[in-house]
Amino acid sequence: MNKIIAIFLITIFLCANTSIGQLLKVPNLLEHYKEHQKNVATSSISFVQFLKLHYSKNFENNQEEHQNLPFKTFDNVTSVLFVISFINLQIQLIKPLITCKQKFFYNKSFKSKLVITIWMPPKIA
Repeated sequence: MNKIIAIFLITIFLCANTSIGQLLKVPNLLEHYKEHQKNVATSSISFVQFLKLHYSKNFENNQEEHQNLPFKTFDNVTSVLFVISFINLQIQLIKPLITCKQKFFYNKSFKSKLVITIWMPPKIA
């Protein structure tokens, strides 16, 4: 059920806020093409020629039926969403339970005179 609702909401969003909503005008395009086929002057026109005729740069016809064709007019929709929260959110920092302070003590280790004499440089007599 949640998946169906999610798909429904995404579809509504895409149709309202993108150019996908223009695809809903495709039946108008097909109906207008049938009207051109009924007309004697343009009865032998192919669908590709019909598209070239209506969507080329040279075509400028401001009739109402031409404005209902898909991708002829573009609606710029800007959506702004404001979210106002009345819940006071307070973040409390939790102090760590275990505090470990390291103390370093330098202890002089036992020095043997034998070890020290090994590493001394030779003496000149």
